[in-house]
Amino acid sequence: MDTHLTLEFGHRDPLPAGHADEVRTPDVLVERFLRKYTDPGDRVLDPFAGFGTTLVAADRLGRVPFGVEYERDRVAAIRDRLGGDHGGEIRHGSALDLDGSWFPPCDCCFTSPPFMTHSIDLNPFENYEGESTYADYLDDIEAAFRGVASAMAPGGTVVVDVVNLREGDHVTPLAFDVADRVSEVLRFDGEVVIEWEGDGYEDTPGCYGYGFDHSYCLVFEKGSSE
Repeated sequence: MDTHLTLEFGHRDPLPAGHADEVRTPDVLVERFLRKYTDPGDRVLDPFAGFGTTLVAADRLGRVPFGVEYERDRVAAIRDRLGGDHGGEIRHGSALDLDGSWFPPCDCCFTSPPFMTHSIDLNPFENYEGESTYADYLDDIEAAFRGVASAMAPGGTVVVDVVNLREGDHVTPLAFDVADRVSEVLRFDGEVVIEWEGDGYEDTPGCYGYGFDHSYCLVFEKGSSE
């Protein structure tokens, strides 16, 4: 496994009106990992589907997309982007409720969970509308990935795109905390440091949008006995 990649930051398609400034995973990153860990016809899962970057990339590469998204309008947007011939399923719901019975066993999961810092008290799992704490958030991360594990085929790969978060002089070590909690559920195979080149987002420090020009892809595996 590569431990460092340098990629050009950018997106294939614009987001829907009103969401243009939202931070999202670049398509080139998703495609890089799907090519590495899947073959055509494999099932790809994203439990935090957003506007469908992972699922559209999977479909484009001949994989079968399965996803969960909390916001109903985003589910509709994903279905519109995919069309009706992808062979998978996109569900409206919470990743906290994900159960292995929802989908056929998936071969790979590529996802980026909603981010949180120590300083906010909103709930990322409710689109930042409910209340939460950072400790509660990490409990929810572990619970969500227990659901992911239940939906994976034995030997399946789970890749989590995440970044540490800088606010002024303070850094929330989100990537490291997520690695620790997901490791309670799935075997941790290591991290890949992604160095981003390009302009990134306007008026935001760091190409990736959180004060840094790099992010992490955390790689996990579901063991054959799990």
